[in-house]
Amino acid sequence: MMIKICIFLNLLALIWAEPRLVEPPLRVDLQPPEDFQFRSSRSNVRTSWITMPVDHFDPQNKDTYQMRFMFNDEFHGGDGYPIFIMVGGEWDISPGFLQGGNMYLNAQENRGYLIYTEHRYYGQSRPYQNFTTENLRFLNVDQALADLAYFIKTIKESPRFANSKVILYGGSYAANMVLWFKQRYPHLTLGVVASSGPILGKVDFTGYLEVVHEAFTSEGGEECMSIIREGIQQTVAALNTESGRQDVQRLFRLCSPLATDNEFELGYFSGLISWTFSGSVQTSRPGTITAICRNFLTDVYGTTPMEKIAGYIVATQNAANSCFQTYEGYVQRLSTVDNNSRAWYYQTCTEYGYYQTAPRIGTVFDPLVWLSVPFYVDICKRAFDQRFDEVFVYNAVDRVNRVFGGLRPDVNNTINIHGTADPWHALGVHEDINDSSPTYMVPRAPHCFDLSNWRPTDTIRMTNAQQAARRLVTQWLSENI
Repeated sequence: MMIKICIFLNLLALIWAEPRLVEPPLRVDLQPPEDFQFRSSRSNVRTSWITMPVDHFDPQNKDTYQMRFMFNDEFHGGDGYPIFIMVGGEWDISPGFLQGGNMYLNAQENRGYLIYTEHRYYGQSRPYQNFTTENLRFLNVDQALADLAYFIKTIKESPRFANSKVILYGGSYAANMVLWFKQRYPHLTLGVVASSGPILGKVDFTGYLEVVHEAFTSEGGEECMSIIREGIQQTVAALNTESGRQDVQRLFRLCSPLATDNEFELGYFSGLISWTFSGSVQTSRPGTITAICRNFLTDVYGTTPMEKIAGYIVATQNAANSCFQTYEGYVQRLSTVDNNSRAWYYQTCTEYGYYQTAPRIGTVFDPLVWLSVPFYVDICKRAFDQRFDEVFVYNAVDRVNRVFGGLRPDVNNTINIHGTADPWHALGVHEDINDSSPTYMVPRAPHCFDLSNWRPTDTIRMTNAQQAARRLVTQWLSENI
């Protein structure tokens, strides 16, 4: 009787908890380098705007918008010295990359001018304030690359930049952009550094969670993986009984009972589990996952395997005083906001896919079968347009791969860097593209590690990749003086 009362009180507490939504880790919110020195450059970073065509490909469309960019002339050597541009992706730009990180060091070594451009529809660079499906039609990589070309042509009209060589840096989706920019507009940039670029569009992206599984196995060991495997299996089995479903609602802090007859609600719950694990891996540094596994091997997260899984999710998501909303709540939210998340999900529907589905090769995430292409595409249809069905999404992704060459971009003077602990590297180029375009695959390194400052936890291989990129960029510049 006492146990039933405790369960009832726990479920009652969820009613008063703060509702929270969890997002699929489709969008990377690229954070600026940590622990950068607060030099005089802090006051040197300034913000400006450029008037940009909304549609670069229709001369009859005269609409424009204001694209934001930031700049720092701290190291600039004067007329003709190089320009280093950090290309923004699906996030708000901020001063940090103009105050620290590998591009900052490269500009310091070459007396370069630092710029950070913001991608259309993200941050404050908005062609339209309301992100209706109709207004989002100009959100695509073709227009974004044309923005960058227009920007470079405009700044090079200034006498001090007329003879300046341009080096582009990009991370994650922006890494795709700089590689594709080098292919489409080779006359406008000397070379590019692409960090963690998932350059191959893919709808059914099982490889993402396969890498998460591999990372936990290599860093945490088989004993840790056996607990995770059993915990996920126990959770899935619990969904088959009323008492089990109550346990799931209580332990995983769900705001309401899980609708187990709705495959998309089950997909969203499966995502709560898998997206938490993948978030830990994508942002990890050497030693991070080992520490998580130490907690799994003790009672930090709970006693039973299912309790440990739930405890890990609540702790990692900082949800001790919150409860997780349903799939319907997520779709409703995504359908009504005008923010970066809505803009990026639109791009996944119309260009890239990137849907992190349950693997089918024996990983710990295999039982989460509801994490499927239909689940992700249902969001496309309901948040944007019923026309965005599976056929539409597959065709859209095929188009991007066909136009840009997939894993075989036709480029020179590119540096391609990946970390093996980064789940996105499964869609990246893993070998040298050609003699002038090396690829660095770095063991145990996470997403976009090379763009940041050095940290004490970094391995020698991670540091070597950063230094090699700077040396090669300096070589390009010295050969083209």
